[in-house]
Amino acid sequence: MPRSRDDSATEEMVYEGIPVKIVRKNVKNLRISVHSDCTVRLTIPKGCDPLDLLEKKRDWMLDKIENNRSLRERCESRSDRMLLFGKEFAMQLDADLKKGCYIDTETMTIHYASVADFGKFVKKALEERIEQRICMISSAMGVSDHVGNITIRKQRSRWASCSHVNNFNFNIRMAALPLKFFDYIIVHELAHIREKNHSPRFWAIVAKHCSNYMICRKHLKEYWIFCNTNVYWKALIE
Repeated sequence: MPRSRDDSATEEMVYEGIPVKIVRKNVKNLRISVHSDCTVRLTIPKGCDPLDLLEKKRDWMLDKIENNRSLRERCESRSDRMLLFGKEFAMQLDADLKKGCYIDTETMTIHYASVADFGKFVKKALEERIEQRICMISSAMGVSDHVGNITIRKQRSRWASCSHVNNFNFNIRMAALPLKFFDYIIVHELAHIREKNHSPRFWAIVAKHCSNYMICRKHLKEYWIFCNTNVYWKALIE
């Protein structure tokens, strides 16, 4: 088994037809997570039997997987549309367009010269929205003087992250989100300026500035799955 720098070991197995990645490391608590692609990850202490945890969590795990499959089916039914800031657009590869990208608001169609041009268009629009919303929300939260560098990335599992020196990475997939979900992620990351963990104090800060944060957290999974199944979004993130 390959070992990483933190002396963890990984292996893979299939449980009831479900791919499972097992990470053995020096941890006290067992952790199980179901990913949007319906695979499972277990983090367990070395020497622990993974089958024992899988059996105990079987019903919960299968329920999560079935829910994810249902979400994927709904998202795949809209695969011919591009989701941008919560609105759906038709996509048109325009041979007459030499360069760049533009939106026809009457027909709700995005015309683009190439995938590369479309990617640049989405990234620039996202950068502008992030800058605008961080400026407003950080001021309301009283942390505007502590905001570090901001970077757009293609993280595989996170919407965003905040470093210990308050530099922020935001996922390109955020360009798919309606404003209320977009703002929740901004609030969540800015709250880490005050609290670097997810303690009750952290969630109190989030709740103060985003009262519907629990609803936002629940629905973000559907947008994540949409980005990972939609042909246009996959072209941007792969």
